[in-house]
Amino acid sequence: MQIRAIAYLTAVLGVAAFNTQASSLFSELDSNNDGYISEVEAGVNSMLSAAFDALDVNEDAKLSKEEFTAFKGE
Repeated sequence: MQIRAIAYLTAVLGVAAFNTQASSLFSELDSNNDGYISEVEAGVNSMLSAAFDALDVNEDAKLSKEEFTAFKGE
């Protein structure tokens, strides 16, 4: 039982750390602080730039934090 609790806490803490890291990187990439990452802003990261169109699920030419988090989770 104790091992399950440790495994659960490790998973929860890992997710929390991932979310914090993704949020921090999103803020860095969103250079104009409009709450989205444009194609120009994504251009500073070659992997993100290459995946931009696939990640822009709603095809509004910008990535929301949710769309970006999906990229970071892959």
